Amino acid sequence: MIRFFKYIISIFMVSFSVACSVAESKPSSSSGVIDFGDPNAKQFATQLKSLLKNKKSNKVINIIQFGDSHTAADFFTGEFRTLMQKKYGDAGIGWITPIAIKGQNHIGVNWNSKHWEVLSSRVLSNIDFPMGGFIAKPIKDTATIQITPKIQDNQIWQMKISFKILEDMTNPFNILDANKRKINYSAVSKKDVWQTTSFKSHLPIVINGKENTEIGGVWLTREKKSGVTVSAIGSNGAKQTIWQKWSPNWYKELSSSQVDLVILEYGTNESFDETLDANEYRTNLVNNIRKIRKLLPKVSILLISPPDTMINENEIPKSYNLVKHIQQQVAKSEKTLFWDWQAAMGGKKSVISWQKQGLARQDLVHQTLQGYKESAKIFYNDLNEFVKKNSD
Repeated sequence: MIRFFKYIISIFMVSFSVACSVAESKPSSSSGVIDFGDPNAKQFATQLKSLLKNKKSNKVINIIQFGDSHTAADFFTGEFRTLMQKKYGDAGIGWITPIAIKGQNHIGVNWNSKHWEVLSSRVLSNIDFPMGGFIAKPIKDTATIQITPKIQDNQIWQMKISFKILEDMTNPFNILDANKRKINYSAVSKKDVWQTTSFKSHLPIVINGKENTEIGGVWLTREKKSGVTVSAIGSNGAKQTIWQKWSPNWYKELSSSQVDLVILEYGTNESFDETLDANEYRTNLVNNIRKIRKLLPKVSILLISPPDTMINENEIPKSYNLVKHIQQQVAKSEKTLFWDWQAAMGGKKSVISWQKQGLARQDLVHQTLQGYKESAKIFYNDLNEFVKKNSD
């Protein structure tokens, strides 16, 4: 019996030791969300606090994150969306691609499609891309897309679809609701111009496309529901310069989105560019921020640094420190918010310990699902701490 109790105690001590070790190794943010003088930060914080107090106000806070593969996976943004909506209310999914994109993901919706091709600004140039940089194009008149939420409900959704017609036609596509009834929508018979149409429906919906039409982004928000939306607009391998491959008119779609916070999550791919032109990178980032401010004078802007990234256990990407330094300089000069993802992970070379804990992948660049969730939780906590301090 004494031997048995000694065995139990030894097991307890080992378990306690492991638990402490894991707890001690968990990352924590060292700097939080830094405000370099964003002119709308206090207003954004106040709006969130007001929404928390009155979730029946029909007020919606829209957040858009533009970025690379860290955004395109929707693991980071998906967890952030879940946490924000749990606290402030679920106002819907936000912006999604028109069709499933190979190698990308969304935790909120599924697509089932036939007879469409995808055009991507990641690999194509000289095409009139809408916001997001993806186009779904029918290859047959029998092309269909079904958009289904992963969590089904019986609520009404407010939907907005960006589209273009390449020849004169009054009904570029047919839309069916969850009961397979035809949905009426408005379209202008104007060729080669991106336009949007809005309608209300239960989900899922089916879009029956026709040749000589193109579909861009789709917006999904809940009808008359207060809360938060978090849109993930990302592309694998993207750099900040991808915006230059989109039609200049894409800014009109952004300006009509009623966004309250724009998050810029680029930099990882730039950090691997050994010939990165620092002045060009800085100028491009500054210009993009100023365009957003001109179009949306009441929006807050937040820059996210690349997560801690390494080539191997001894070498960091050639331009990593340069990219991060420029981002911090621009955040100061353009008076934006800034979140240091590397610091939140634990600082330099922290990705190695993350990988050992199963939070980062073998490439020491991307994180696992659990890793992105952990990062999102830190960001969520830091943002809410910022909101608390700036709305009192």
